[in-house]
Amino acid sequence: MNDENYEVSILKIPDDTGYWLVRADGGRYYEDFFLNNFISISDNEITMDMIADCTKESFAGLTIEHYKNLYSDTYEKWNSQQIAHAASRTQKFIDEMKIGDLILVPSKKSAAFLIGTISSEVYEISPEELQSVSEVNYGINPSFKRRKVQWLKEVTRQEISEKLYWILSAHQTIFNLNNQKEHINQLLAPVYIQDDTCHGTIKISRSEGLNSNDWYDLYSLIKEKSDCSQGEVIIKSNVQSPGLIEFVTNNATTVLTVTTLLSGFLFGEVNFVGIKFKGVLPYFQSYKKEKLEMKKIQKELGMMDEDKKAKEIENERSQFELEKDREIWKMEKLEKEAERLRLRLQISSFDAGTVFEGQTQTDCEDNQNADIS
Repeated sequence: MNDENYEVSILKIPDDTGYWLVRADGGRYYEDFFLNNFISISDNEITMDMIADCTKESFAGLTIEHYKNLYSDTYEKWNSQQIAHAASRTQKFIDEMKIGDLILVPSKKSAAFLIGTISSEVYEISPEELQSVSEVNYGINPSFKRRKVQWLKEVTRQEISEKLYWILSAHQTIFNLNNQKEHINQLLAPVYIQDDTCHGTIKISRSEGLNSNDWYDLYSLIKEKSDCSQGEVIIKSNVQSPGLIEFVTNNATTVLTVTTLLSGFLFGEVNFVGIKFKGVLPYFQSYKKEKLEMKKIQKELGMMDEDKKAKEIENERSQFELEKDREIWKMEKLEKEAERLRLRLQISSFDAGTVFEGQTQTDCEDNQNADIS
């Protein structure tokens, strides 16, 4: 085995994270949201001062009825349905969203989606600030009530789960996606942990479906590896192919080893000497550095010529024979089986979308972002 060591980081998503879809008026303000790091809601006539005054009058806090009254007083020509929808939208934006929540914003025709994390409380810009924006080649959002967002990545429509397709036809400006959080988390990183549970995802790209022998071999290898790691693994699969397979367990090491083993990433050539659990922003801020380190290791391993590999394998086998180390022999055998299965089913890790590098907002790092060793 190669003696090279590597410390791996796993994304740790806070358990109380909220998940929201926020529309950019059919994608019209998608670029403005992205380039200027914010989301917003309309109805400028409902000001933050009006909401604050209403809050002072209610010891129990604002309810949806308070918001409906604000809207009915301000927009007298609106019908009850318009008022109910607008009041609900504003209540979610003001009272239910919070710093650290994850945001999904669709582009025009939902061809792509921005994923980001809220980094500020609600603030309000003035009409003068809006008018001072210089001429640009994208649509300027006219709404005053806003929240700052740190954008993490952009994913394509093809990468999101089919179980999220219903959001493409929904028309609400803002709605809660907490019940679909696993499908959104899956887009953030190949391996993540939340609610003391670790999830890992691989992608099967073979065009034809998996037959019973394929499934048997896949499940057998996963079971053997999970037995070695002393962690029971729950498998969630998309029965279609190409498709995704997710591994779920409370043992992060088990998920990491199963995912890396099946996706072919480094195999046993590199020892994982440690795992760090990183909050959302630190994880993405270190993304480029860790990707470069992984590529360097893979390149170095790939440069080993076949003769050198053969000699190393022969030496290792001799050493194994002398030591009679069954566990090492078992791992070597497992890696060969995994490589054959990976090639046959065209398995790779599922690392969706494009990460935005260099967008660092240091003023919000203390909210959710300390490394957890």
